[in-house]
Amino acid sequence: MSHTLNISELFYSIQGEGKKAGSPSFFIRTNYCNLRCQFVSGNLCDTPYTSWNPEDSKNLGKVTIDYVLSQYRKFYPADVVITGGEPTLQKGALIELCSSLKKLDKKIFITLETNGTKYGEYVNFIDLISISPKLATSTPFNEKFRKLHSSNRINLSILKKYELGSRKKMYDIQWKFVVTSEKDIDEILQLQKKISFPDKKVFLMPEGINRRDLYGKRKLVVNLCKRYNFNYCERLQILIWGNKRGV
Repeated sequence: MSHTLNISELFYSIQGEGKKAGSPSFFIRTNYCNLRCQFVSGNLCDTPYTSWNPEDSKNLGKVTIDYVLSQYRKFYPADVVITGGEPTLQKGALIELCSSLKKLDKKIFITLETNGTKYGEYVNFIDLISISPKLATSTPFNEKFRKLHSSNRINLSILKKYELGSRKKMYDIQWKFVVTSEKDIDEILQLQKKISFPDKKVFLMPEGINRRDLYGKRKLVVNLCKRYNFNYCERLQILIWGNKRGV
């Protein structure tokens, strides 16, 4: 059975975050998310058109796996980054997409960016799981979405399953946290204690959707990385292009 993917956008750029930052990459951005991030600064997530306000008329919508592969072939052998929204909501379509990419060439490096609330057989085809658990400071102000977000943002059993897969060498993993202030560190350390992921796999990223926001938090986050032996994570796409789509 061939699935269709609900896609927001497909584009070729460089990876802007994490251990693969700077790598030429083909981005497959899926539509829809099961969380509603709004940070203490008031900023919504950096892709509200896939979560808060899915813009179906502006997005690609439902497309076939073959169509996605045909677009990727234009930029082969670039890395593939599957992001969102929350791509794990695509379920069977995500498995078919990842397996089809590996059939095209098993050497294709696939990164899956996820909030870590879902787990599936797609992990068998992924090279790097980039998990960004949403901290309490991402909880929205709107009461309707506050309940939805708070009840779904952390799934410990799923996060532990991802970490276990990494230890079994099924894939590489990075734990990427958006930091709004030093207060976030306590929650990160609590999660680390419960899940047992190593310091070297942790990336701290300043919260912000524009250059000014990032500049204001960058030194704080760098100092936290030095203090706790974590990695610093930049947001190259914002520094280079600003808060735009398709980059």
